Amino acid sequence: MSETSNSNGTARPVAIVTGGSSNIGWACVRRFAATHTVVIGDLKPPTEPVPEGVRFVATDITDERACAGMVELAMALGPVHAVVHSAAITAPVLPFEKVSADEWRRVIEVNLTGAFLVAQAVLPALRQARGAMVMISSRAGRTGYTALSPTAAGTKPHYSASKAAVLSLVKSLAVELAADGVRVNAVVPGSIEGTMIPRERWPEMAARIPLGRLGSPEEIAEAAWFLCSPEAAYITGHALDVNGGTWMN
Repeated sequence: MSETSNSNGTARPVAIVTGGSSNIGWACVRRFAATHTVVIGDLKPPTEPVPEGVRFVATDITDERACAGMVELAMALGPVHAVVHSAAITAPVLPFEKVSADEWRRVIEVNLTGAFLVAQAVLPALRQARGAMVMISSRAGRTGYTALSPTAAGTKPHYSASKAAVLSLVKSLAVELAADGVRVNAVVPGSIEGTMIPRERWPEMAARIPLGRLGSPEEIAEAAWFLCSPEAAYITGHALDVNGGTWMN
């Protein structure tokens, strides 16, 4: 068995994971590597050992050519059955009036325009394989603020707005691509362990979460894997909240 084929000689399905070098993206890479050949599209390679069957390609998701190159590599490895778009950035908490226009544009460019460009780039591959795509949003896209409670100190309006727009984009794509057999869904994480939340804040935040702890990146990866799997074949346009009970609909 090669790193791109199964024991019976058939080609393994390919999964693309943007932002796959760290945090939730890295957890998705490890989860999908059990069943797929995985292509990581990120600015830098992972710092941890890469599982067998995983390739890295330097990818700036705000660059159309870079997105196209990422997909070209993936398609050369086999049919692209799954795409997890996890790449995103955040910004410091500031009152709304102190958020600069440049900072606003940068967050929107990466988090929303990047999602748009990745989606456009992967469409031919997903149509060909009748695959599935998952975009990682955020509880902030539901509530309009990033903290567990709203505060006048700042809501990260650019980050919150970009993640809300991703949820809308998922619905648009799900409608347009359904006739092609392509499913598009979102995973909406709450407070998740990783570098985006300082570790010293974890205990205080955990005490305010109904389930009493932060989520793990692996739990988000499992949700993404499920939504890309045959078990979710009748699910599209859905946003799956994984937040320990901090937002319920």
